[in-house]
Amino acid sequence: MSARRPPAPRERKPEAVILREIMIAIGAEPGVLLMRNQVGAVERFDERTNTTRVERYGLGVGSADLVAILAPSGRWFCLEVKSDTGSVEPEQAKWHERARGFGAFVAVVRSADEAKAALERARRGEQS
Repeated sequence: MSARRPPAPRERKPEAVILREIMIAIGAEPGVLLMRNQVGAVERFDERTNTTRVERYGLGVGSADLVAILAPSGRWFCLEVKSDTGSVEPEQAKWHERARGFGAFVAVVRSADEAKAALERARRGEQS
């Protein structure tokens, strides 16, 4: 009788790789308008006034990494992408609950397979 080898350790993917895989998988789905949401701020110099100002971009602190609109319902479909060890920050949990309060489907996913399963739940009209 031969000794069994332990299973190979699962490859730990960085969040950026998982995000890209999800964008490819969900972006290929029919009836999905998928958008990458990046949040931040940049300081700009205005030559006319000789002053600087801060311009903010994205849907706000805590908002989901990926935001989609589902056809034909128009429902928002939001995905917070995390690595195997990533966790949801308090600002993110707050944004997720607020979006759900307006009828959005919001899920935390760690792979393209989890994202596809979330999309199917959203299409069935399930709550997130």
